[in-house]
Amino acid sequence: MKNIFLNFLRNLNPETSHHISILSLKYLSGFLEKNYKSEILNTNFGNLNFANPIGLAAGYDKNAEVIDSLFKIGFGFVECGTVTPVAQYGNTKPRIFRLKEDKGIINRLGFNNCGIDQFSKNFNQRNFNLGIAGVNIGPNKESNNFIDDYLNLFNSVYEYADYVTLNVSSPNTKNLRSIQRTEDLSVLTYEINSLRESKGSHKKIVLKVDPDCTKEEYSKIINIIQKNKIDGLIVANTTLSRPEFLKSDFKNEEGGLSGAPIKEKSNKILRFISKETQGEVTLIGVGGISSAKDAYEKIKIGASLVQLYSSLTFNNLGFINQINKDLSSYLRKDGFTNIKEAIGIEIR
Repeated sequence: MKNIFLNFLRNLNPETSHHISILSLKYLSGFLEKNYKSEILNTNFGNLNFANPIGLAAGYDKNAEVIDSLFKIGFGFVECGTVTPVAQYGNTKPRIFRLKEDKGIINRLGFNNCGIDQFSKNFNQRNFNLGIAGVNIGPNKESNNFIDDYLNLFNSVYEYADYVTLNVSSPNTKNLRSIQRTEDLSVLTYEINSLRESKGSHKKIVLKVDPDCTKEEYSKIINIIQKNKIDGLIVANTTLSRPEFLKSDFKNEEGGLSGAPIKEKSNKILRFISKETQGEVTLIGVGGISSAKDAYEKIKIGASLVQLYSSLTFNNLGFINQINKDLSSYLRKDGFTNIKEAIGIEIR
């Protein structure tokens, strides 16, 4: 029955399919499988403790509607958003394209979401004991001041978010990515950290970077975030590049490419940033994870945690539990007693 329903979803318009999947998780929460647990997968990011390192990337639960259900299908942490100060429609439809032959997705959504007020109401209905939930924040498309948007959002989510992600790397909001390549990144990270310090506590802050920077640009980003005490980097967002091997009919659509086609690109960047930071910055690896092998590969080249999203499109609800089971087996086979022992082992 599950497979019939999933096949039905995959034959629908991608955005319609997404909405139905959210509704299904919302109303069928009590029927979801119990998630797999193993102490070998327990890890932490400062004072944040994770049952496992497999996270859901931002973009799926944009409006924080099904956090509890996502923990029940096996995720160790969930990142909600991207949320903006004011609700916005995003870019015109169609704006999501499945690349079935390539196991990838192209999207040009443009931060469609319900806005921070409704988002906060939704988020605070979650069971805070189930797992770690972060909030991914970004500016409104028509904003006159991106940095003010980030500061206002950070202030709004600070009390309830387990960690906060600054999304400066979506390719679908005009001029957003330029923040990474200008003095704006220094200003933003300095102001965000100052606001955090004024609150007298230390919620974790991470920056999500794009995979289309040069090595020199990544080095500058690293220097800036270390100077301004940003705790981590998510490596990396969707790419505007198109590998020559893509086969799908939609391969030339505008937007960010994610999923299996960007695995090698994201791993190359992760390896570089891991060598540059030498464990001083927590790295969250994302891009092309569709199996425990993929997740383990990112961990061994420096990721403390990993995220996925696109591969959910091509797999069933037991997919995350299977990744956790297989990852546990890989760790035991290689003689590790805990996943933290494997972080960065291939670049030491």
